[in-house]
Amino acid sequence: SLRERMSRVLDVVSTDRFTDFTDLFDITEGREGVVVTFMAILELMKQFLIEMIQTQAYGPIHVKAAGGSDESK
Repeated sequence: SLRERMSRVLDVVSTDRFTDFTDLFDITEGREGVVVTFMAILELMKQFLIEMIQTQAYGPIHVKAAGGSDESK
């Protein structure tokens, strides 16, 4: 389910280091697994539980758990 996948993503990311966006996906789960994971990531971003950065155009995307101060609200 989406909630389970959200928990899985939160287990992978941490507040003190960045994780590669691609490390959050398990390609062996097929298209449905990728879609559910992507939806979970979007929901976690919406709830300000994770942060994503990309330092250059077409560069790698990095994810980390939101921590400390909540300056986005």
